[in-house]
Amino acid sequence: MRLACIRSRRLSFLVVVVGLSVAVARAAGAREDAPPLEFGSSFPVPPSLEQNVRFWIDVFARYGLDDAIVHDREDPALVLAVVEVETGRTREIDAVRHQYRTLTTALRTASPGDVGRLLDPFGTPLDPRWLAAATDRVRVQPGQREVFLRSILRSQRYLPMIRKILAREDLPLELAYLPHVESSFDSGIESHAGAVGLWQLMPETARQHQLRVDAKVDERTHPYKATAAAAAYLRAAHEKLGSWPLAVTSYNYGINGTRRAIDNVGSRHLHDVLEQHSSPTFGFASRNFYAQFLAALHVARNDAHYFPEIAEIRRREYVVQKGDTLWQIARRHGVTVDRIRSANKLAATARLQLGQRIMMPG
Repeated sequence: MRLACIRSRRLSFLVVVVGLSVAVARAAGAREDAPPLEFGSSFPVPPSLEQNVRFWIDVFARYGLDDAIVHDREDPALVLAVVEVETGRTREIDAVRHQYRTLTTALRTASPGDVGRLLDPFGTPLDPRWLAAATDRVRVQPGQREVFLRSILRSQRYLPMIRKILAREDLPLELAYLPHVESSFDSGIESHAGAVGLWQLMPETARQHQLRVDAKVDERTHPYKATAAAAAYLRAAHEKLGSWPLAVTSYNYGINGTRRAIDNVGSRHLHDVLEQHSSPTFGFASRNFYAQFLAALHVARNDAHYFPEIAEIRRREYVVQKGDTLWQIARRHGVTVDRIRSANKLAATARLQLGQRIMMPG
């Protein structure tokens, strides 16, 4: 991140280190041993996007649910502060957002004599010029480290199948990591907008690709069928838009919306679209979707670096084999069925599935 931050445990006493040259040096030093950003020719990283990709890497792998990252909506890598919260629930994130927006509103009209009084609760130094200019651009992003770690563990169950379908369709295998951004590899998840499954397909998109979605059956929750539909969508998007950065962006913004953006700016380069296209529907999620995808791809490919604990977690995993029962697995590992259920949050009526990964209690 371009602005390094020192965190406190209380929202009202934030110590924020501001100073671009110093912050850049610190951020660079913190990443000296990080794996390089390498994605291949199909998924280029424009220089204008590199810092945003690194921002999302930090969101996925550096900051946890108890971190609220205060940053610039228009320039996400410009981080003002990282506030430590208790649980990361919506009400806490909203409180942090309200606190900084209230401050920026007050600074806009404050007299020089009042600036110090307004900034005192936040610690020093804090540059009021940035805050005053960014009144409508303050955004708070919760850290996602715990979420992404669980996503990596869940992904192992689905990646072989996803890669097989992508290879069959002659699509880049890197696309197998897109569900990290969409669903955290939770095949049963549903968004507020009505998107469902690993690939977060909307009903109309699913039906266009021959999936059944009605009151009785929703095939978007079927990992194989949903993956086949997503692959068909991505292939069509690439054929119509001409590049994988645009095709990936369209997965959030839609093929027609991305086409309009291309026509609007007169360019098929994603960085031109991001810099020049303006539309009420082309919001933060769409603008950041490709950078998020690259960050997720990078972190997942280098999971041992970003999650040193993952080796021990995998050592304690058991993959369900044909004919397994919880009783047999428990007996084999010298634990009780109740402990396995508790460790994996399995309901008493839950049925094991072939290939399911179960964590053995320590």
